Amino acid sequence: MITLSYNPDAGSLSWRFVDTAEEDATLEGECDATLLLDPQGQVVGVELALDDEIADDDLAPALAHPQVSFDAAARTLTVNLVGEEPASVQPLEEPAILDFDPDERLLAFEVLPADEFNLDQRLERLAPFLIEREEEHADEAEETILPPATRPVLPEGPHRSGFVALVGRPNVGKSTLLNALLGQKVAIVSPKPQTTRTAIRGILTRPDAQIVFVDTPGIHEPRNRLGAYMVKQARRAIPDADVVCMVVDITRPPGSLDERIAALVRKASARRILVLNKIDLRTKRGSDNLQAYRALAPWDMEVAVSALRGHGLDALVDEIVRLLPEGPPLYPEGQVTDLSEREIAAELVREQVLRYTQHEVPHSVAVEIEEWEEKENVTYIRMTILVERETQKAILIGAGGGMLKKIGSGARQAIEEMLERPVYLDLWVKAREHWRDDPSALRWLGYTE
Repeated sequence: MITLSYNPDAGSLSWRFVDTAEEDATLEGECDATLLLDPQGQVVGVELALDDEIADDDLAPALAHPQVSFDAAARTLTVNLVGEEPASVQPLEEPAILDFDPDERLLAFEVLPADEFNLDQRLERLAPFLIEREEEHADEAEETILPPATRPVLPEGPHRSGFVALVGRPNVGKSTLLNALLGQKVAIVSPKPQTTRTAIRGILTRPDAQIVFVDTPGIHEPRNRLGAYMVKQARRAIPDADVVCMVVDITRPPGSLDERIAALVRKASARRILVLNKIDLRTKRGSDNLQAYRALAPWDMEVAVSALRGHGLDALVDEIVRLLPEGPPLYPEGQVTDLSEREIAAELVREQVLRYTQHEVPHSVAVEIEEWEEKENVTYIRMTILVERETQKAILIGAGGGMLKKIGSGARQAIEEMLERPVYLDLWVKAREHWRDDPSALRWLGYTE
């Protein structure tokens, strides 16, 4: 039987396929997840978007249950506990955490919906599968009572402000880190590399300092003019910054790309912080990886964080503030990004394309706003999703328009949360051959200096 456990403190829901101890899960991974809802908004299941690195045989513990199915072509694992067609879906901003045994078989996973989703009020249909968490039965005499966590005392002295560049190779979690530091979403995230295309500024203001984070595209080997523009954006952010944070994935050793990025960081006059991300994921070579990253540059400081779990973020901010120059705030208090609502809305549509499509399709997409009208009870938004080939257009639309509806549903909910009002999202798809190498198209879409 599939068993579930709800953690009210973390707001997370764990799904377990095998009745084993947690220590049997020695490997972890991540993937996009979407909750399946009934007409009343109650959770009835979940869909996981798996990558090609997970072999079909690794899913045997999950597929042993009749409520689980796997679409090998789409690479989606669906758990439907009630056996009825879901009335709606809720894509999750945070990826699901996958637990594997030493043989890399999937044992369990955990999802973390946003607080506004109110997960605790949507578990009625899952009651037959819910079990009490083991820690609730722990001997109270053995429980260690920790003092409440407090913010460090703010140092007395002048106000500090400046620009902080977040740099690194693709897919190390720079955008997830930015959103976590700001406490709200300003940059779209995806497990796919090269999600961020332009330098995005996120502004963190506190009484003693204002930090202007610059989330840069991942530095990579460009294969077209769009890629060259992205890399140029990232390179330009380094010499202009007061502090450079090189974000790395501690679960992987540095490669030649990390070495090239570190060479750029070494040339900068800015202070340098090594940010060791993904410390929540287990790895057998963490110590070796740490030493290898330390050797890349003379770092002023190194900070270990989990952007996904929020670990180490206060320490990172405090270290950044310590290294910033003295100065007044650069932006008004309350402003958290330099992006407009329209720019964020277009990015939220592209995020859903990244979520639901594979291979070259997500990287061939741009989103253009054609119309934005504030009506009495709703905001009407018409957008065109640009692709490079007719075959890609067909994939985005899907059979009977199903894929486009799925993309639109997820994007509309995210845009409504941002605007705090109902949205009518009208999506169209258009093919423009080789637009990523077309200077006029790039200029029209804003991917130019």
